[in-house]
Amino acid sequence: MKFSIFNSEIIVGGKHTLLYNSFSGTFVVVKNMIVSIKDMTIDKLNKTYPNLYSQLLNGGYIIDEYIDEIERVRERIKKTDFNHHSYILHINPTLDCNFRCWYCYESHVNNSKMSHETLGSVLKLIRSILSQTSITSFELCFFGGEPLFYFNQLAKKIISYTREFCSLSNKTLHVHFTSNGMLLDDKIINFLCNVSCGFQITLDGGKKSHDLTRINKDRKGSFDTIIVNIHKLIKSKINVIVRINYTVQNIDGVISVLEYFKTCTVEEKKYLKFDFQRVWQDRNEGMDETEIKMKKIREIFRKEGFIVLANYIPHDVRQSCYGDKYNHVLINYNGDLFGCTARDFTTSNRIGYINADGELIYDENIVSQRHNSKLSKSVCKSCRIAPICGGGCKQRALEALDSDQCTFNYSEEDKDKMIMDLFEYCFNKKPVN
Repeated sequence: MKFSIFNSEIIVGGKHTLLYNSFSGTFVVVKNMIVSIKDMTIDKLNKTYPNLYSQLLNGGYIIDEYIDEIERVRERIKKTDFNHHSYILHINPTLDCNFRCWYCYESHVNNSKMSHETLGSVLKLIRSILSQTSITSFELCFFGGEPLFYFNQLAKKIISYTREFCSLSNKTLHVHFTSNGMLLDDKIINFLCNVSCGFQITLDGGKKSHDLTRINKDRKGSFDTIIVNIHKLIKSKINVIVRINYTVQNIDGVISVLEYFKTCTVEEKKYLKFDFQRVWQDRNEGMDETEIKMKKIREIFRKEGFIVLANYIPHDVRQSCYGDKYNHVLINYNGDLFGCTARDFTTSNRIGYINADGELIYDENIVSQRHNSKLSKSVCKSCRIAPICGGGCKQRALEALDSDQCTFNYSEEDKDKMIMDLFEYCFNKKPVN
């Protein structure tokens, strides 16, 4: 027998020791532990603390000598990311947008629009995917740019075609839009009521800060219109994640957003989730005053009966990003292929293209590097939290391949903090009815 390399031991309050195994995800709390577990032999632990030994054995802290723990994590990653029963297709109908948010990482292309020829290629691809007997579920996601541009000409046609083929081939279909929500109207919402559908819609803090950031071409703010459209969606039983971007400058106005949703019924709240995310250019290390304020705001929203998504709480490699999945691709309006939605959609970043027959023509070298990038560094193979991050998502791991340093530059203190956040989350989360 041997101790797992994925064990962590954290002294809490001077009287308790928190033990955690990142592969099994189990916690053990020990009171008044005089000797560190890592300084004991397994035999001594068994003789001195037999009950604790039994807990650690059952929790995966003590494992058989022959077990290759890194290989077990690789198998877990493979089982998750190479699931052949589902497919996730992202489509950028355009890279044009009706807003120009200062923090956006994309290079917008004015008047860009998926051509009739590329649309035809996309439909051929969808038919090819859904013809595979192994595929049982299909997720169709619209990104951009603003994906509601040219809705009738592009998104509606793609959804209608996919819905019909899914019905004929007995596949489940879910449609998702990452949108600013400004262009929604009753006709679009009525059409989307006929499919399983969800939206992510962003607000930039409260009304005042939002209307300074997201201004229409007529120079008017967009907050009121977007709020109305969110209410229309949830009344139509369409799921909405309201992503609220916050910064040092707008944090004090974020709580005011709550007032615009206090009229929601219990039924409507089932279709509404809030996701608070700090704008990436405004982030820093540690718990600053802005994060302290946000922690209180999140709790206030929860007390009002709203679902608040967990904020950067890592689970493990089994909850990987859609961009990590083998059965995932993003097709840009011009036919370029991408593996990630969180990078600029320039041709220099593409991983391939779709041809006229609807075939995905990949740059095999780049794709191979992406699929093998996780857990590829030597530093990852001895890391006690490797089953949590796996060396980062494929995109980040790929971009960090030239260095053997931790992709996230985690210190041992950072790892302890992550584990404590997980511990707090696991024991404080409330079940959702």
